[in-house]
Amino acid sequence: MSIYLFTSSLYKKISSFDMNKQPESLQSVLVFDGQDDSINLGKKPEFKIEKEITLEAWVYCQNQRRRTGIISNIFDTSDKESGYGLLLDGKSGVFFALKTTSQKIHYLSSKADSLKLNQWHHLAGTYDGKQIKVYIDGVEKATKAIANSAINYEPENDLFIGTYKDNNETYPFQGKIAEVRIWKVALTKQQIQNNLYQRLAGNEPGLIGYWALNEGSKNVAYDGTTNANHGNINGANWEQSQVPFTNFQSQELVVAKTLTTEKETTLEVKPVEQKLTQNPEKAKEIEKHLLATGLEDYGFWWQEMLKAQAQKTEPDKPFRRGRIWA
Repeated sequence: MSIYLFTSSLYKKISSFDMNKQPESLQSVLVFDGQDDSINLGKKPEFKIEKEITLEAWVYCQNQRRRTGIISNIFDTSDKESGYGLLLDGKSGVFFALKTTSQKIHYLSSKADSLKLNQWHHLAGTYDGKQIKVYIDGVEKATKAIANSAINYEPENDLFIGTYKDNNETYPFQGKIAEVRIWKVALTKQQIQNNLYQRLAGNEPGLIGYWALNEGSKNVAYDGTTNANHGNINGANWEQSQVPFTNFQSQELVVAKTLTTEKETTLEVKPVEQKLTQNPEKAKEIEKHLLATGLEDYGFWWQEMLKAQAQKTEPDKPFRRGRIWA
């Protein structure tokens, strides 16, 4: 079904699509060699989250070694433990690790063979004060009830991307990493799934650290939140990679009124700013056909437009009038 919003300049186009089936696109990511590459984010007050927390990252693992760090400030020696982290478990799975004030450090595994090598996967770990959970690609893989207590940060450790490191151990990651996020809230499964395949704006409630790792150059990993906790890139290199997430968010519409006649349906809708793009050049080519063709051809060319996902923005007026042709 095709939806057009008519304005004085002819029309704007609105579409929706399934965020659970994002086409891959070529984007910059950071590659870690598994030897000594890392990003050091240091010790910052924002990283010392008291209780509720969510860690997220997109990873492309090329090697599975136990306790390899994706994002971590874990400190775990024979007599001292602290921090949190997403780590590989060495058995084709992932650990969500967490040290609370009342118990020993927890290493919750997603179980063996849940993380395939040489494929992009979204990883997440959450703690809501009562349970810790591990997710892979938006699917809950493991959960564990623990005592209701705060996260322990004594001794305090630097926060790293791409390695686990404390005062006597280092476990570097081999592969690609993108979209690293830290929240001071425990996201629900639905919230994780909602943002799974799209980049964030950086101002989402509860988001305290966001490293998209898509700059493509320089030796700085920029934090997309207002906290601006940028990190120094040590050794890791930029690479263009086919990734399963998009740069932009989907469109939402609120239908205010409908009027149906024998030949068409007219809607009054309240549009939210739309930013959809996968192939802008292809979309521009198709747009020429939309402008030149008759109504009978819109269905075909609109399907082509959906594939290309042209970027359009319509944030200004609260209501527009639109028409739908099947």
